[in-house]
Amino acid sequence: MPLHAARRQLFRLLLLSAAFIVLLAFVGAGGVVFAWTRFAQGLPELQGWHTHAPKSEFQASDAKPGYTFADYLKQEDKVFAELDSMMKSDWSPKVVGRFSRYKVDSVCNPENILDRNWNRTFVSEAKDPVGGALLVHGLSDAPYSLRALAEKLVAANYTVVCLRVPGHGTSPKALAQSSWNDWAAATRIAMADLRKRIPRELPVIAVGYSNGGALCVNDVCEGLLNNDASARPSALVLISPMIGITPMAEFTELYPAVSWLTGEKKLSWSGIEPEIDPFKYSSWPVNASLQAFRITRHVEASIATLAADGRMKDFPPTLVVQSAADATVIAYRMIDILLDRLPPGRGELILFDINRASWLEGLTDDSFEKHIRPRLTRADLPFVLTIVTNRKVDSPEPVARTLIKGTITEAEIGVPWPTGNFSLSHVALPIPADDPVYGAGQKESTTKLPLGTLALRGERGVLAISSGLMMRMRFNPFYEWTENEILKWITRNASERTDTPR
Repeated sequence: MPLHAARRQLFRLLLLSAAFIVLLAFVGAGGVVFAWTRFAQGLPELQGWHTHAPKSEFQASDAKPGYTFADYLKQEDKVFAELDSMMKSDWSPKVVGRFSRYKVDSVCNPENILDRNWNRTFVSEAKDPVGGALLVHGLSDAPYSLRALAEKLVAANYTVVCLRVPGHGTSPKALAQSSWNDWAAATRIAMADLRKRIPRELPVIAVGYSNGGALCVNDVCEGLLNNDASARPSALVLISPMIGITPMAEFTELYPAVSWLTGEKKLSWSGIEPEIDPFKYSSWPVNASLQAFRITRHVEASIATLAADGRMKDFPPTLVVQSAADATVIAYRMIDILLDRLPPGRGELILFDINRASWLEGLTDDSFEKHIRPRLTRADLPFVLTIVTNRKVDSPEPVARTLIKGTITEAEIGVPWPTGNFSLSHVALPIPADDPVYGAGQKESTTKLPLGTLALRGERGVLAISSGLMMRMRFNPFYEWTENEILKWITRNASERTDTPR
């Protein structure tokens, strides 16, 4: 075959191969769009709280020069006034049944449960403060998730700001249209205000739960990258921090394009459920996963930059409280991304193991260990490690085993694993066992909303609420011990303000 003919044949084959690859990609993308659309169409019908949100919600663009936290709180007042109006007028005729946070006289309405609405920002100024503490809650929930710790810090004479992150505490639609930049801007404004509320020489603590953990770490990183010492807290406490999440979350980047292409409104939701939880959205907008993915990637890149520049020595002492069994974040990724990059002795991890009681043998999946165990059994472990685990396999009594520079000490927890409980969970760690909503019992009889002990039995597919709501551990039976450990750690590691000359 002549050379020029062979070249034409090769070119034709390459062209056909390229066309085939494009066709496969097109068919594959079409399949994804079709499957995604069919899934969305099968979701329950959208309600008013899925399609409308208060219009006055804070956005990062609102934070123009001179904008203060007082302005944020005034804006929040407008947000909740608008929510109240929608509940009493637009949504009232559409609420079915007794259990809905959007029904004015419902037991699920957050206004009817406690002495204040814990969906809103909480501020408490100490008369003679020993420091300041900013608490930032997780994705889809509200300041209520950190209520117990906030009240403990108030009792310990800390001036406390427990922030409501934009898009939270109102309607799920608000979360469907907020961005991580809005969350980060609000966190930055709250931290700046907290510093003004206490004497300059006092320490400031940042406490972040879940997505709030990512926001607190992001705030620290931004301060370091911008050489702003005043933006850095004296110490950082992270509870179930959203530092490493499943790589599958990357697929949410396709959501805006697919949503625009199909025009299907329910495509914006990965779950639509009755809103029976007063302090956490039950429905889940795809945008929540998308924004969580974006902030975790941004935080990971920021930490990597600081590490490459040798700046992690300036990162504040950090305590991480984590459940080994966590369906939301990947515990070992948090170790790789953050704890391993801190200077030796600057990090500490309290890790709750699953229940190792012998009666559970063969019933639990411990495959998570293959990733996390090698990271914790190194001879050169750079952080202090405490593992809460069974004293022995035939006992429900856990102990805390702490490893510091090769030496192991053991301490009593004082509370056994609850009967029938096989692990903690992502949402359990900051919630006390006597919590009036998510706890094991009714501390305050007026609530009559025991979501922590909800146990309904019947046939599959009958209940409108997911089985995960009833099965997932909602409180921490070892909360009192956990809280005491956090307070002791803060006392040891937050003795002075970071931007004060030493």
